[in-house]
Amino acid sequence: MIWCRILGVALLATAVSAAAQKTDDLECMFLGYPDLEYDGFDRTEVLTEKNFNKTVFAEDAKSVVFFNDVEEDDPELDQYECFMQLSAQIMTKRGYNFFTVNTTKEQKLRKQEEVDKGEDTIHVYKDGFKIEYNGVRDPETFVGWMMDIPDDPVTIINDEHDLEEFEDLEDDVVRIIGYFEPGSAGSTIHELTFPALKEFEEAAEDFMGEIEFFAVVTSKWARKVGLKRIGEVQMLRPFEEDPLFAPSSVDTEEEFEDWVEKHKEPVMQKLTLENYFNVWKDPEDDERMILAFVDEETREGRAMKKLLDKIADENSEHAGTLEIVLIDPDEFPLMVDVWEDMFGIDIEEGPQIGLVDISEVNAFPSFKICFPVHLKGSWIEFDRN
Repeated sequence: MIWCRILGVALLATAVSAAAQKTDDLECMFLGYPDLEYDGFDRTEVLTEKNFNKTVFAEDAKSVVFFNDVEEDDPELDQYECFMQLSAQIMTKRGYNFFTVNTTKEQKLRKQEEVDKGEDTIHVYKDGFKIEYNGVRDPETFVGWMMDIPDDPVTIINDEHDLEEFEDLEDDVVRIIGYFEPGSAGSTIHELTFPALKEFEEAAEDFMGEIEFFAVVTSKWARKVGLKRIGEVQMLRPFEEDPLFAPSSVDTEEEFEDWVEKHKEPVMQKLTLENYFNVWKDPEDDERMILAFVDEETREGRAMKKLLDKIADENSEHAGTLEIVLIDPDEFPLMVDVWEDMFGIDIEEGPQIGLVDISEVNAFPSFKICFPVHLKGSWIEFDRN
């Protein structure tokens, strides 16, 4: 998509040696950390159609796979290589193995793993789960994200710590929580026996890294999270007060997946380092996007955020066709100048809102062009008075 090409950093590049050999010609730095240095060892291997499945799906394997079509003569090749090697230096000590796939050469493998043509992406394979990374291509952000990958696709809430984790994610991600019957013993999800919970867990595997799944198995914790009956499943989207309830007929893996896929898009979500590319992916033909640059530390920013909260909550039925992307400029200081030049706005003057047609339909002919190529929109400055 256009955004990934304009704002993104493509990934990685060429086939590299399977052995951990010195890469003397590659100079990399952990910026800002004087005591942390790249040791110069290559920790990557090349995967092909022949060895992919038996490698990444091997028992107890933890694999990081960089899918890319970057050419050897790409002037930014060293930057891509450094991102991977610096990440690998930290995470191989924690049991992960790093691999590359050249999607130009391995087209069948690209299609198998659902990687779009020309797309550079990262998949993490762990315990049989595939998790796509949609964050910025920065070693610190990526390594931090990897360290936070949960051991199980569903968190069972059975103490105050689990409840606090659930509540702290309120406006950060889409959350799904269900109330199920407990098993005969144990506290981990794999020891719970109610069939619907097993189906719930298997559906959650397909959304790891994108949606947080929780479950309760006692009436005590069900009351604390607002669930009233066994089998009840709720979806809580960011910045929306009322949850969505799954139909009572939804109790198989496929039915859970279909329901989540249909409703997972929130009206408003906050742009973060971890979801940077996911926000712009795969727009619907009739989807409209509002970009809101809001600094909540200012009076004007707080007022604008309050207004946007109301808009998001009152328009929840338009999720999937209306999307508000909330951007705090303080969290992206390096991008402020880029966005100001791109959109012709002054972010530092106060809150800015832009309505954008991200389809290729000329739905707003009277608006000035704020985006390159097919994207059109109009910007509104927030009146300080």
